[in-house]
Amino acid sequence: MFIRTTLFLALAGLCSASPAIEKRSVTCLTVGQQATAQWTNSAGKSCRWTGAVGSNFGANPSGSGDYSCNGRCGAGCTGTAVGNAYTQDCFSHDICSYFNSASGGSSDPNCGAAYNAAVDDTLLGVANGCGQTNPSNSVQKPSSQPICS
Repeated sequence: MFIRTTLFLALAGLCSASPAIEKRSVTCLTVGQQATAQWTNSAGKSCRWTGAVGSNFGANPSGSGDYSCNGRCGAGCTGTAVGNAYTQDCFSHDICSYFNSASGGSSDPNCGAAYNAAVDDTLLGVANGCGQTNPSNSVQKPSSQPICS
């Protein structure tokens, strides 16, 4: 029920004529390619991390979450999603969320803005041609940390 309500509210926001809604674009990524995730953390620092789209980190450092298809708009490889879209904003949110053990969606202090940026990708990614087959990679934790400055 929560997911359905969240999707409804996101759709309502995208369809609103409110001037507060920013136009955003959907940038497709290809499973297996290298991409750079970018976000601003709660300290106001710009963070970056480069790695493979579709990578499987398993659970986050706190032991929760499903990071089995990084860059897929939706939880892991099998969580609720509108198809299997892989996009830049979803990759940035997944990586931010993993390293910061984020929770709370848009209210998370480190990854809330990345979550908000990924909403349109989640809803429109497949329609924009970003749909792909999910990989079946074994869990491999990242060997590097994000750089924040």
